[in-house]
Amino acid sequence: MKHLTPLAQEILQTLEPDPTRQAQWLEHAPLYPVSQDPEMESFKEWMEEAKQAGQKVFVAGDYDCDGIMATSIMVSGLRAFGLEVGFYIPDRIKEGYGLHPRTVRLAHEKGYQIIVTVDNGIKAAEALELAKTLGMTTIVTDHHTIEEETDCDVLIHPARLEDEFSTLCGAGVAYECVRALGQATDYHLIMAAVASIADVMPVTKQTRRLIQHGLDRLNEKKEIHISSFIKDSHVTETTLAFQVVPKINAIGRLSNMANANNVVRYLLSEDPAEIMKLNAQIEQINERRKTISAQMSEQAMRQVDPGQPVNLIMSPGFHEGIIGLVAGNLMNQTGKPTIVAAKNVDGFKMSMRAPEGFDCMAFLNPFPSFSACGGHKQAAGFSVDLDDYEAFERFIRQRGAQYEWSAPLEKNEIEIDESQIQIEAIESLDALRPFGPGFEMPVFKISKPAIKNLYDFQNARHRRYTLQSGVCCMRFNQPRSEISKSVNRIQCFEGELQISEYRGRKQASFMIDKIVYD
Repeated sequence: MKHLTPLAQEILQTLEPDPTRQAQWLEHAPLYPVSQDPEMESFKEWMEEAKQAGQKVFVAGDYDCDGIMATSIMVSGLRAFGLEVGFYIPDRIKEGYGLHPRTVRLAHEKGYQIIVTVDNGIKAAEALELAKTLGMTTIVTDHHTIEEETDCDVLIHPARLEDEFSTLCGAGVAYECVRALGQATDYHLIMAAVASIADVMPVTKQTRRLIQHGLDRLNEKKEIHISSFIKDSHVTETTLAFQVVPKINAIGRLSNMANANNVVRYLLSEDPAEIMKLNAQIEQINERRKTISAQMSEQAMRQVDPGQPVNLIMSPGFHEGIIGLVAGNLMNQTGKPTIVAAKNVDGFKMSMRAPEGFDCMAFLNPFPSFSACGGHKQAAGFSVDLDDYEAFERFIRQRGAQYEWSAPLEKNEIEIDESQIQIEAIESLDALRPFGPGFEMPVFKISKPAIKNLYDFQNARHRRYTLQSGVCCMRFNQPRSEISKSVNRIQCFEGELQISEYRGRKQASFMIDKIVYD
């Protein structure tokens, strides 16, 4: 580890105490060989037969970043293979998640003989059954939890592939399918890397290698579709998480203002003028998303009842595509599981976010009257009919008072001195990247920060602390309760190190996640 800076060495030793295993995190190995799984072989055979027979393939996608990237990878790869390919991503608000029977019927009427799902399909029993009845071939590529057998001709899933592929997201699975056909490009690799970060996948096994090589390609040469969203000259997984992923997700969230299918067209376009035009539209929608999210979060925060163990916030004016962001924001500010609900003519759409140690699905499971429900431990999305809302509200109050959950595990912490917040030290962490689940960046702490001055901006939503050393510490989305607290009571800042760029000038910064007061 002689080539690592002291800060990088300390992080590696913190995350991997076993010296015999530390070298694996420094590896920059090639991708694992193409999967030899029988289902992958079946996929290749079906695609070859479809090409020979001149059959049309329909790709059914999803509206989040992973689903959009997966759709783009699969459509691009299959077209390069020589197939006629169409695609469709459902409207989040009007249609909801997954493959619907209506979509299957329309695809069949347009002459598609094969359906390939990406980032969905595991739970599309009704739609798959209809496709089978209509004589269509069904190929499901998905990474969501398999709860029961999926009736389809081919199922390609990380849990069914070799172990090295077990951490793949939906776009990662699509990338492996295209790679198996010999059609994978550097651009496909970049999209799979972006999606892996968007879906917060474990940064181990093939996923780690996808992200590493995807970042390499982005830093070697600007890729017009993705790089157009990026302000920094050097790209890391953090860059993609904050400067690319939210913009792609924004289109699916605001489906009443934009169409996720146009993002696929953007990603597949080779016309520079069209690319720049669509890029500007995506940026504009994302700015709208940020405005709506900030307004809703402020309104929701005013409704929080400090005496309740679970936040339940509802407003008829909430945008249902944004409620997940608001739930996450409130959960971070209050430290409590949070449900945010939007009312429409059919009932209530709800989104739940919870801290580590809390299981959303286990918590919600006893309620008998969901019209739809899905998710995992830290996040869930569900619907309740108009007549069932009062019963749901009582359930949450009672269940919240009784439900026991373990506090989140303490994250690794590293105490740093202001003098360590330097560009060179932060850049040296690239040797350990990517960070993420399975290899999480520790929490950095600055004890007794020597604050020279502070500056509030955007109506005190954000605050900048300047330390005596000149180091800039940023606090975004500060809780209202902190605004009037005396800086003399600050015991420490907890957060992460970051390099910010403005007009080509780099600056080492400390991004505050939490402030501890006396």
